[in-house]
Amino acid sequence: MKNIALSLLLILAVFSFSSCEKEDPKPEYFYSFKVNGVLKEFKTNNDAGITFLENGANRFTLFNMVTGDVLSKNAIIMSFRNTNQIELGQQYDMQNPIMVNGTLSPSLVLIYFNENGKEYGATLLKSQNPAALDDCSFIITDFTTEGSVGEFEGVIFDLSATGDLGQRTPVLITEGKFFLPNFVSNI
Repeated sequence: MKNIALSLLLILAVFSFSSCEKEDPKPEYFYSFKVNGVLKEFKTNNDAGITFLENGANRFTLFNMVTGDVLSKNAIIMSFRNTNQIELGQQYDMQNPIMVNGTLSPSLVLIYFNENGKEYGATLLKSQNPAALDDCSFIITDFTTEGSVGEFEGVIFDLSATGDLGQRTPVLITEGKFFLPNFVSNI
């Protein structure tokens, strides 16, 4: 009799906990891309997201695509500077420069950390470095209360390489996709 009562109490406890209202599940944030044709797919960690910063007429957007415990592995970081609000479906290109403190600068920079933490990036303007083939772009295709959906691509290079820019080996980032949470801040 004692075992039956204990079993019923245990079943009742399990049933009552399982019937409690649960929070809505967090969306499945992710990013994926191909590196020289090899697909890389990741679920994001809590440090991932898109931060939109505004300071008067200047706008800065930081895309932080990170996974796991080591933020400098299997990560993509993009920074975008502009003076207008980002429009859905508009492609934004690195080689459309912006003036920053009197210096012509790329409007978009892409940095990729591979699985070993090695850095590659698109950081050079062709107008200032004719031999440079650095390039990258992004599009935001949807903007919701849960996050932003978009695409990106790039021609990146080993950031530790020295010498003739035209002799660097390109690394192609293609078919990049993301769904990341949004963060907005006014500076």
